[in-house]
Amino acid sequence: MEYSHEHRDGHSNPHRKAESSHVEVDPKHQGSFKVPIKALNIIWGNDPRFWQLISLSEDETQLTGFKDGAVLLQVNWIEVTGKLPSSNFSKEAPASKYEIYYIVKFKVDAFGWHSVPIKFKVRINGEETVKSMNLESYREKNDVWHEIPGGEFSVVKESSAGNVEFGMFEVESDWWKGGMVLAGIKIKPKVDN
Repeated sequence: MEYSHEHRDGHSNPHRKAESSHVEVDPKHQGSFKVPIKALNIIWGNDPRFWQLISLSEDETQLTGFKDGAVLLQVNWIEVTGKLPSSNFSKEAPASKYEIYYIVKFKVDAFGWHSVPIKFKVRINGEETVKSMNLESYREKNDVWHEIPGGEFSVVKESSAGNVEFGMFEVESDWWKGGMVLAGIKIKPKVDN
């Protein structure tokens, strides 16, 4: 879904719209991509009652690879989405399978993560996969950065048209959640064991 920053009446939009120019190839990991907060659509992301943009400390930037983050203060409708052209993967990376990781930490006072699973969706070439996960075990390890697996996808090199779309959702309950910090998303070539 696309959102513009302003309504017709001139008021700013409460939803944060992705600036895809901020996506970058991860220089530390061949074939990997970093999707920072600025390159993500966040429902209610421009409303300071629900989300707050922050600068990460130097140590956190070293750990996560991202300079900024978004703190989820409280919300009962989580929808964070992004997309990349499929051609990025055929140009930059040697792999055909990729994994998506959400770089997240939970504050000591994080709440609402035990009751409802979060859905992680990936769509490419019209095919969508959905993975549901309860994040309570991550929340219990507060103030630690986690790479939460958010799905995987395959790219066919000969057919690089279209986009890879991905997102995390919890839109079916009225359960309030808060205290999560999202630094960004990493997309890495999948290593088969």
